[in-house]
Amino acid sequence: MSTRTSCYGLALAIASGAALADTPTAPAHPLQDPAALKAAFATRIGHPVFVLRFGLGEHYADALTQNAAASDEFDRFQAIPGQPMAEGEPQKAGGIDCRQKIAFADLDLAAGARALAQAREIAAGNGYKPPENIELGADVFCKEFGWRAILLAESDQMLQIVWKPDGSAAKAQQLRDDHWAKVDMKALQAGSAKPAAPATKPELPQVAGDGRRHNFLDGIEAELARLAAQVGTPLAFKHIGIGATQLSVDVFPPATRKRVATWLFDDTGGMRLWREDETIALDCNKPFGAADIPLKHLPELIAAAPGLIQSMPEAAVKSVQITRGVFCNAPHIQIQVEDDRGYGDIEYDGKGKLVKAEVR
Repeated sequence: MSTRTSCYGLALAIASGAALADTPTAPAHPLQDPAALKAAFATRIGHPVFVLRFGLGEHYADALTQNAAASDEFDRFQAIPGQPMAEGEPQKAGGIDCRQKIAFADLDLAAGARALAQAREIAAGNGYKPPENIELGADVFCKEFGWRAILLAESDQMLQIVWKPDGSAAKAQQLRDDHWAKVDMKALQAGSAKPAAPATKPELPQVAGDGRRHNFLDGIEAELARLAAQVGTPLAFKHIGIGATQLSVDVFPPATRKRVATWLFDDTGGMRLWREDETIALDCNKPFGAADIPLKHLPELIAAAPGLIQSMPEAAVKSVQITRGVFCNAPHIQIQVEDDRGYGDIEYDGKGKLVKAEVR
């Protein structure tokens, strides 16, 4: 080996060693040393950020952050106990639906660790499975920001406990018969709020497929015809969701508009009634029929969608939604496309006329 090659190898080894020395290592026991965990994240991130979500547990921690100096830059950082932390993974800005956040400086991981310990005590005292982790973030409506623990019972009943970001003001609610009901925290702490025994549910209809592989982006007329035959009446749609390997159809039962049934098709053509729920009063509950949407031309509209946004030439269709609008107007077709950089939205009206095509 030449002296020149040896020197190059030595320099590379020194550089690699220096880089590794600068890489923070997550503490071996994150819940016991939350300050060290926060310090490791701070070193790895290296600049001021906001925190949109933080997951915390013994075996794993991760954070979704927004650059304080560039509001369209989002990254996900992960920590495995006792391991060097990798660089952040950039996230598509279009995929961040909720942007409630706190400054990283205000992140209180000790409060999260205490809340998780409390959730596990409540789980043990009330017959729930102990939660593996806890998460800081907003709720599904992008409103209440705090530490959130989900407890599950053997009967699949769910209990949710939420604390403020500083670990105070805990409150709980339990999912009962598809509705959330408040639960008294004192009762939970006393072990007197055990989940109810699960109710016996009737077996839901299920129909086997034809065994062929289906791509629902190529058309859904045959599946809707099968569903109409199963229901025994022309379909009154509330929503249709289309993916390559799954089709979901929300229809109003023939006898009432106060309930909606969700039917699912898998890629073998199998069809099953997944659930039936009461409608939401403030929702649009005005049905639309097959004649109100361009079913015959739907495959052409879907296939053409990616090419309608010139700045996304490599985009592919991610999902298709057919529903009435916010104001219960005529049904429309919404197509989401995706490439390596982000998302785009294409919308057609009920006659198949293009309404918009834009980058999200």
